[in-house]
Amino acid sequence: MAARIRIHLITFRRPVLLPRAVASLRAQTFGDWVCEVHNNDPEDKNPARLLESLGDPRFHLVLPDRRIGAVEAFNNVHRDAPEPYVSLLEDDNWWEPGLLAALLAAMESHPEAGLAWSNMRIWREREGGVWEDTGRRIWNLSADGPPRLFEWPQMLQFSDAVYSNGSMLLRSRLAGALQTPVNLPADMFEQARERLMSFPILLLPAPLANFSLTLRSARSVDYAVWGSTQALLGGTFLASVPIAPGAAARIWARYRNMRPPSTNSLIFSALLQRDWRFLRQATTRDWLFFLRGALRRPLTAWRILRARSRMADTWRWLSTVTAQRTSEARARGFAELGGDTLIDKQAVGPS
Repeated sequence: MAARIRIHLITFRRPVLLPRAVASLRAQTFGDWVCEVHNNDPEDKNPARLLESLGDPRFHLVLPDRRIGAVEAFNNVHRDAPEPYVSLLEDDNWWEPGLLAALLAAMESHPEAGLAWSNMRIWREREGGVWEDTGRRIWNLSADGPPRLFEWPQMLQFSDAVYSNGSMLLRSRLAGALQTPVNLPADMFEQARERLMSFPILLLPAPLANFSLTLRSARSVDYAVWGSTQALLGGTFLASVPIAPGAAARIWARYRNMRPPSTNSLIFSALLQRDWRFLRQATTRDWLFFLRGALRRPLTAWRILRARSRMADTWRWLSTVTAQRTSEARARGFAELGGDTLIDKQAVGPS
């Protein structure tokens, strides 16, 4: 008989971190699972040696015939499986022992939810293999609070994701619908995949997983790439989601309060979509900050302003899926995004 959960553990050249992730899976209080370990570097023998040393038949090594990128690797996770649920564990993250049991209980108590995920503690890697507990969580919520259902759209989904793929449990019958284009920039795959989901989705406020801010990341360090993905996400959100003035004001306030402020991405988003109403929320200080950045990095600003034409396929795809989610929300009674939406999520860097 099939197990209850299929775990996809993705690894790429992290022989020091992988054992921690594997150990956290084996320590789960719920043990009816199987795990595919996706080694995305076929030349790296360390994952095979680790699994052989375990002697645990629940683990199965998956080796591609070539090195594959992050987007393709995550697409491999989101496909049909014989188990009722699928989950993802990245090699730099690790789980608390009760994660799978809590997520499974939550999903069975909420059959309307297509996906559930838990809050995460945020850790930062320092030189020498030292890990620092930042004392922060992804969500600023009481760990003892009740689960929270989220419908589409939320203010966070302007250019962020509500869910965390590193602590999620997904109904496998919905997994195949979450395939993203293989040329999608890795900087947006979590946010973009959320625009393919069946809503509602369910958050458990307890921090049952650990999120790593690593010294080295697969994400781009080119600000023009990151800025372009943020502008594409924001612009397509503006194109499909009606936003009440109060909600727009809260979005601008949130981005002003980030360190450093991120209001430039709001201005770029509005310019790409030509949403002058949203742009009127920008203050003189916001514009001065924007112009200072554009003058310091004119080529970067020009590349972001041209993102809609440079990345036309991504713009069209995001526009289509964002409009589909909003149309579904309208059928459930959604009219416009209000100003009372929960946005108590930390802005964290990529892992």
